[in-house]
Amino acid sequence: MEYQRLQDASRNDPDLNRAQEQFESALESVAQVTSIARAGHLPRLFNATLRLLKLPGGPARIHGHAGRFDEAGVFEGSDWDHPERLQPDLSRGSLTGAADAVAVEALSRLRMLAIAEGSYDHPDLDAAGARDFLQRSLVVNLDLLQPDHTEAGRAGKGQREAVRQLLSFELDRLGGASVVEALVAEADGILEQRPIDVSAPRQLLDHVEYLLEREDLPDSASLRRGRQLLAACHGPTELTRASVAECMTGFEAMTADEREAELAALGESMGETGLACPGHGAIVALLADKGSDRQLSLAMGLDAVGSDSLDAFNQLVRALIREAVGPATAQCLVGLSNLLDRGTLFFPPVPGALWRLTRLEPLPEVSAHLREEFGHADPPSGHSLLLAGVISVLGLPLGVGQGNNPTCQSARAISLWAQVDPGFLLEMVTWAARDNEIDLHFEGDLIRSSELTEGLIEDFHTDLDTVSLVLVPHLDKIYWEMGRRIVGRGEDGHRWINPEFHGWWVNRGFATTIDYATGAVADFAGFIRQFHAAYHPDFNDGAELIYPQPAGIVATDPFGNYVGLHAIAIQRVELDDEGVMRVYFYNPNNEGRQDWGQEIVTSTRGRGEIPGESSLPFEQFCARLYVFHYNERELGDPLAVPDDSVESIARMVRESWARERAWHEVVTR
Repeated sequence: MEYQRLQDASRNDPDLNRAQEQFESALESVAQVTSIARAGHLPRLFNATLRLLKLPGGPARIHGHAGRFDEAGVFEGSDWDHPERLQPDLSRGSLTGAADAVAVEALSRLRMLAIAEGSYDHPDLDAAGARDFLQRSLVVNLDLLQPDHTEAGRAGKGQREAVRQLLSFELDRLGGASVVEALVAEADGILEQRPIDVSAPRQLLDHVEYLLEREDLPDSASLRRGRQLLAACHGPTELTRASVAECMTGFEAMTADEREAELAALGESMGETGLACPGHGAIVALLADKGSDRQLSLAMGLDAVGSDSLDAFNQLVRALIREAVGPATAQCLVGLSNLLDRGTLFFPPVPGALWRLTRLEPLPEVSAHLREEFGHADPPSGHSLLLAGVISVLGLPLGVGQGNNPTCQSARAISLWAQVDPGFLLEMVTWAARDNEIDLHFEGDLIRSSELTEGLIEDFHTDLDTVSLVLVPHLDKIYWEMGRRIVGRGEDGHRWINPEFHGWWVNRGFATTIDYATGAVADFAGFIRQFHAAYHPDFNDGAELIYPQPAGIVATDPFGNYVGLHAIAIQRVELDDEGVMRVYFYNPNNEGRQDWGQEIVTSTRGRGEIPGESSLPFEQFCARLYVFHYNERELGDPLAVPDDSVESIARMVRESWARERAWHEVVTR
């Protein structure tokens, strides 16, 4: 499995060996001192633990010493001194807490693993109990196996990598049906949101594959779904599970009826999972030259609109496939299918802009960057990667993510342009790839990214879709420059920046409840009443949202504590199937399932969400909202909003992110 491969590759790593020596020295110093003096030596051990955990192969090096931790007094006087009393559900607080808490939890878990495997005997806990604890804890903390793209996670990303390495090591050593089922559920939950970048669920499925190969687990619906997702990655049919060369030979030898059955199976698998395999990409590339429209439609699982799009823009679609789709870029077929089903090609600017991109050769440095970041032994050309990325963004606009960068504004802009103004998005992609610059106007002045040096990005993390890789560095500089130009106006700059940065369709009405100068909560009741009057169908005469609108939320952790301010987009406000009024929104974190405390847990499925949307009941959403734009022509009566609704929302805010802020309410008579 992946962790074992990394461990094998790191055996002679000098950094790893040095970190191990530092850990062993720190552990020895803890063991040699008295109980009274031990507290002064533990910080050194904890620092060495985190340093070693972050390195591939590090957890295994620490695990080799797990039998010494109790004897050395590492846990003496703490809750961890009694492993039989530890609760799996409480482990998350330690794994996401301060550095010392992460370190001692890691040492405790590695001791627990040694007990589970029988390499260390503990008088108060047997192997079965230790194994049960770890399996249940892994299920609770599965999301920590992934790189953390939330606002809360960015603040402690170094510790998060140590935790990820630790849990990955545990998974490799434990297995178990409950862990496999939880892994499948997590991968499925991500894929149902249809992200463009599917590396995270594929990594989870790598774990599933390894555990399924290692253990003979009882059959279940979850395991069957796991095997279906794995098949979608490697080949959902017998033909596509073979090598690409064998797959192509076998497809060419099929009868017409056999081909149709094969293509229908591929299209159905992609539609059900959001995944495509290399053989699928190779077959569709062949069909671009030799296949019928019906075959292409079956292979992509197109609906009626998609088939009409293929018919109306046949030459363009085939050109896109020829230039962009192949074994390595097969995943963009998910985007192409959605692009056609959404009727995006019927936007007048889009066909011409796409034709231009089929002929565009990016700058050598842009191509080299895309090929380097693609992570493939023999990557396609920069031209093909760029076009595949464009197809994915146009087809999956709610699948754009900011990665581990503080660039939610830029990610949101790309998503909104793909939905509302795709022609403009394609023009900017052309500029960035061909000219290595883009330009936007701000209050009548032209701002060129090539003339700017500053932005929010200090260390650009490249775990992004291709279009974001190309555009975000330019957009980030322009956004920063717009912010610089409004310094001194004494108000939240999004009032002026959002309409200029995102587009003409952003409503000019603007409301915020955080005082720009002091950070105090100002006229919260008026703010919430106005949001109801602008967005709630019961208070705005049923006026529907025409264009998605940028908005700002206060990001909080699972305990309701303030983390930071975050950009989202309100997609729509509607009743769900149970009659609950919900706000459906796009979150550029690209992981819509988040716990913001106070039982405010965003939903991504089962409440009427389309793939990529998050949703919350209207009042819960209001409890995290701090900025929104609205259409002044479609504003209802704010005073019609019941006082008890306003006070209920205000109470949630006072008890969470605003508990330490001044509160200035406007008194009305």
